[in-house]
Parts: sequence; C-alpha cells; structure tokens
Amino acid sequence: MEVTRQLLTERVSKKGLARIQLTFCWDNLRLRLASGQKCLPKDWDDKRERVKAKPGTYLDDINTVLNRYADAATSAAHEAKMSGRRLDKPAMKAEIEYRFARLTAGPAAELPPPPSLAAPTFMQHFQRWIDAEATKVSVRTGRRLSRDVIHSHNQLRDELGRFQLATGAGLSLHGIDPAFYDQFRNYVLGSAGRSPRTFNGFLKQLRQFLFWAEEQDLPVNPRFRRVLRLVPGYVGVEALTAPELLAVAALDLGSPAALELVRQSFPLTYERRSLTHEEHRDRLEYTRDKFLLCAYTGLRLSDADKLAPHHVQGELLRMRAGKTEIICRVPLLDDDVFKPVALLAKYAPLGLDTYLPWVRDPWKYLPLLQQLLGFTRLPLGMHIGRKTFATLKIYQGVPRSQVMMATGHQTEANFNRYLGINEHELVESYRRTARTGEPATKRVAEKGGKSVKNVA
Repeated sequence: MEVTRQLLTERVSKKGLARIQLTFCWDNLRLRLASGQKCLPKDWDDKRERVKAKPGTYLDDINTVLNRYADAATSAAHEAKMSGRRLDKPAMKAEIEYRFARLTAGPAAELPPPPSLAAPTFMQHFQRWIDAEATKVSVRTGRRLSRDVIHSHNQLRDELGRFQLATGAGLSLHGIDPAFYDQFRNYVLGSAGRSPRTFNGFLKQLRQFLFWAEEQDLPVNPRFRRVLRLVPGYVGVEALTAPELLAVAALDLGSPAALELVRQSFPLTYERRSLTHEEHRDRLEYTRDKFLLCAYTGLRLSDADKLAPHHVQGELLRMRAGKTEIICRVPLLDDDVFKPVALLAKYAPLGLDTYLPWVRDPWKYLPLLQQLLGFTRLPLGMHIGRKTFATLKIYQGVPRSQVMMATGHQTEANFNRYLGINEHELVESYRRTARTGEPATKRVAEKGGKSVKNVA
C-alpha cells in the first residue's frame, strides 16, 4: 500500500485555503479520497507531503488526520493480504473509512462493522496472477513477457472454467490435491481430448501460479509440488522420415491434380479482395516452402517468417529466437536431404525484405499438401518441420550438442521431446556400428532357432 497526499491548489476557497487529497495505490489499483482538510499553500510542505508543523495551531490536527488515513489504509491492505482477499476500490474505501472512524473515535467506541466481503475465489486469484504476469519483466531478456505467454495463461484460465462446469468440482488453493489431479487429468486427456503435451503445459503454468500464490502468503496446499506431476509424453514418430521430406520437396504443385484440389477447396466467391485460384496455388507453394524452411533449418514458424538476408553470414544462419531470445546457429549446407541454400536462392530474385513471402493462414493449405502427398501417419503441421530437422540431423550423426545450437534448446530434457522415433533408421544406426553386417535372424536360423543368449 502506497499513500500519497496532494494539495489541490487549482481550486482555492475565498480565504485562500486549498483542499488536501489522499491517493491510495495497491494491487495496480488507485483510489483518491478527500481528507476533509484544508490549508494555505504557504503552509504546505510538498517534499514531506504534510503541513508545516506549528505547535498549538490547527495545522497539527491536520497532520493527525492525514496520518490516521495512512494508518487505516495500511492496516486494511495488510489484513486483506493475510486473509487472501483482494480489495477492489469500493471495498478498500469502506475499509479505510471504517478504520479511520475507529482511530478517530478511540478503541472504546462502538461502531458498526464494515460490510462483510466475500473471500476471493480461485479464479479471481488466477486472474490477479495473469495481470501480474502481463506487467512482469523477464530477468533474462529485460523485456515484458510475450503476448503468446499471456495468451497461454488465458487459455488455462478458460480451460479451468470449463473443467468446473463439466465436473462440478470446486477449485481452491488448498484443494490442489491428488483428487483434483486425477479429475483434471481425466478431463483434459479424456473429455477435452487434449494431448499429453498440452496437459503437461497446463500443469507447468498451474505450478507457476501456485508459486506466485505462495509468495503472496495465500493458503496454498504445500503438497502441490508432488501432486502436479507431468505425464509421460508421446514417444512415437512425430517427425518425417528422409524419404517423406524428399517427397514434400519434390511435390509438383503445378500439376492438374494440385490445381483441381485448389479449385475444390477454395471456390470463387466473387467478393471484393477474394483470391483467385492462381493466388491460392501460389500460397500453397509458399506454405510448402515455408514448411521446408522450418525442416531445413529447425526454425519456428514465427522466426522463419522473419528470416532475412542480414541473418545469414556466409554459410551460417545466426538468428535470435523470438520466443526464447536464444541465438540459434544453423550451418547452411545442402546435402541429399536438406537443401536450405537452394530454397533461399529460389526466392532471391524477388528482392523481398525476408527470404520467403509471408503467408496468411498457412494452416489452411497444410491439409491440401497432406492430401496431395497421401500422408496419413501424422497430421502435417509447421512444428513437424522443426522436429524433422532435429530427428534427421541426429540420425545423420550430427552431435546432439550441435543440433541443440541450431534449435536453441538449452537442456536435453526439452530437446528430447523434439526427437521422433524412426524404427528403420534405428536399425540402420545399429547396423552401421555392429561388428558384423550379417542379419541377426540369419545367425539365429543357422543355430537351429536357439535364443540370442545361447548364440552369443
């Protein structure tokens, strides 16, 4: 609670007296109250925000009134914080006036209590945390948190609201226990149909909120650290294989089949600013090439959209990731699978500020690419390109630490979530390092079908 005092000299009385105003600031809120006191401007001390002391005059009584208002506001804010309540402006005004009246009348006076205030709900505390996060400055970057971070907090808030409506469960800070965890997990992974990765993201944000609530001295269940445990993530193939990536690059988007699919997917509306089929086909090609750029360099889509010539220094792409502010270093070398140099050279004649054209709503065109390719194993998304880069580079034999320099990951735990599993590549990797190239099935057959342990 911060209390300041102002002398309003713009409106003085006929006797030259100016009104004294008090301003109370707490929890990003501000309340102005009239103190009911006046003084001459010459008697006001701007630096100390009080009237100049003159013993035996009415000026001492003015300072006493101002101090009582400050004490009343401070005690009201402290008690609200200790009880886990958040006072809005009307509630704070009522508390200040009640406590000021008690200080003025003395402890023996009997005054009616202030109107009772309901304790803030779990969702109200959560909104306070989001508001605090929106004004928070990152220690690492010196900047405020990105809009995407705040948007993800709002998504969790909305998801918790839907969880309450669907299950009838009441949320409370002290109620974050194993029963809540089981209910929330079953709802998110079952009823809501979310992925384990999304559920883990919700848990991480919920833990951040509870850590903040602890700092605010709110009644938090101390066991939440053990209760909110992450579920095992998906370990299947979430990346394209080398042949699949080559098929994406070799796809002929000028073929009759591609043009017919565009016509069926985007019928002409003859409205102003509506795109023609040729413009949709161009956007389809831009989307394919933007996906390839993510797969060739490991960049996020947001960074790939901003990739410009000044990010490339010789054969090295050096770019600060917009999400983490970590510098990513990607060697630009073409091989049998990755062809970033050829892709960038394709658009160089256009003379754009960025290497590739920006595409509005690329997710509208990704399903068309998937249909033309005949991919059914996994949905084609821009983030699959980043995972494809990490997975294939590891299978190519690039050291893990060097791939992490390109993707911008700082811990192996986070990096491992980007690695897909390709059983064919796994067998080939073992084959390249095996002592003999003879298939194990042949050796077992020659031994009469005995177990591998006996064969060895």
